[in-house]
Amino acid sequence: MISGLPFDDLYRKASEIQEILDSVEETIRNVQLETGLRCPPSCRECCKTSGDVIQVTVTEFLPLSLRLWNEGKANQLLERLDSVYDSDQCILFESSSAISEEGGCTEYSSRPLLCRLFGFSGIINRLGQVTPVVCKHMKKHCPLSVKNLFGKLSCGLEIPVFADYSSQIRGIDPYMGANTFSVNLALRRALEYVGLRFDFTGRGYDRTA
Repeated sequence: MISGLPFDDLYRKASEIQEILDSVEETIRNVQLETGLRCPPSCRECCKTSGDVIQVTVTEFLPLSLRLWNEGKANQLLERLDSVYDSDQCILFESSSAISEEGGCTEYSSRPLLCRLFGFSGIINRLGQVTPVVCKHMKKHCPLSVKNLFGKLSCGLEIPVFADYSSQIRGIDPYMGANTFSVNLALRRALEYVGLRFDFTGRGYDRTA
């Protein structure tokens, strides 16, 4: 088993990252329950943009990369990544209506921070207050829910702040979490990094003398 090799640091980091992502999901679910705010059905507009617009860290893809290497699917995805430009649409995006319930992402449960928070998060303004950043498509299709969001916020509703969670991600690995890259490049680097670790471990380089 690959997980039996001396990979404790990677699995620990991946576990901590997943905990952060799960915390994001829990907060967003609460926002949805309180306000009724949802992405429009089968929207996917945020996925259809250039990959350069979706800026993420390599760290965020560690859980997915570890799973894909364990499942023997990493090399296949790396070959696909070699066939696209970093600025192309996210390689994990699938336009087929067959997966509409998952927003068009083939790895929806492993998607990075920005993809989770888009449309459901806020920023800290100059007065130190949380200001929601709402997707224009939500404003168009769910105006009452957006109005409800602002009303609930004034009554103490907690919404996720992107900077808070990105700081947590950065704290797990200050090197890999310090910079963001286009989504395809970040995924490629994460897969290559984990693959290199697997290779070195298999050769005994991770073992103590």
